[in-house]
Amino acid sequence: MKIKYLILVYIYSIIFVSCQRKNDNALVKPVDYSDETFWYSHGDDCLFNADIFYVYPTVTMTTFAENDSSWFADITRQDVRALANDNQRFNKLLYDGYNFYAPYYRQIIFDAYNQPDSVVKSLLRESYADVKAAFDFYMEHYNNNRPYFLLGHSQGSQVLVELLKDGIGDADRQRLIGAYCIGCAVTANELAEYPTLQPATDSTNGTIIVFNSVTTPDAVSPLFADNAVGINPITWTTDTTYAPSSMHLGMARFNDSGDSVVLVPGNVSGRLENHLMVCDSLDPNMVYVESFSDKFPYGNLHFADSWLYGGNLKANMRQRVENYYSK
Repeated sequence: MKIKYLILVYIYSIIFVSCQRKNDNALVKPVDYSDETFWYSHGDDCLFNADIFYVYPTVTMTTFAENDSSWFADITRQDVRALANDNQRFNKLLYDGYNFYAPYYRQIIFDAYNQPDSVVKSLLRESYADVKAAFDFYMEHYNNNRPYFLLGHSQGSQVLVELLKDGIGDADRQRLIGAYCIGCAVTANELAEYPTLQPATDSTNGTIIVFNSVTTPDAVSPLFADNAVGINPITWTTDTTYAPSSMHLGMARFNDSGDSVVLVPGNVSGRLENHLMVCDSLDPNMVYVESFSDKFPYGNLHFADSWLYGGNLKANMRQRVENYYSK
């Protein structure tokens, strides 16, 4: 199977054009998360006695015409929910053994990121409101006092960072094993203002785990230029020691039939530099899309970050679960 399969699945969902009339239903009332329609997954019998609350990345894009578009995905529509399904199914298969909870939410569309930062932040607050409502429902009705992970990528990680700031009560935070906020930025100002954002420097529980991968440091995304957090997802350290490919436990990929996820080890090596995971042995073309180059320039591996280190993430999660129960 070609290595580009996963990224094509992800990018296809992004560039899928969902033309939709501006509908007042988009944000007029809260989503009722007691309705299972608004959950891709709401739990399974698990092996590890721990949960994953997963928030998917940006998968919705719409064309623009005057008075003929919405900034938000309309999750009352089956075709819009379907855009997220391949991504959610992949992660559920990858992290099998955990109770997997994944809500649909009214995310901002990809084109919204062309707006000024102040507009993007304002729009993201609306998307965050959905994720917060889903998380609160999960805690009240599904969690049953189990330890849990937060897991997201890209926009999903952005809203999880907001949740971590002040959206989790003290008792629920005590059961947070770790927050994998992959492919996003956490600024120095945010760290100073919100002491609840504790960046991971090792496998200590309750921390926020952030990494952004590039093949060269100058390929950093302008969306993440102010990021002040990073960890090496091969070694789980924050020093600049080079991690050889022998320590890489596997890229996560769909198998040829697309019904399971397999790990292909030994393909990734790298080091931290300016909070970036620099993987200079990888081919930038594996994920490069010229039409997105203004946000993700040649050498930026944002579209692969969620699966490049799948084996290492699984091992780290197991370690954190063991840490939790050893106490």
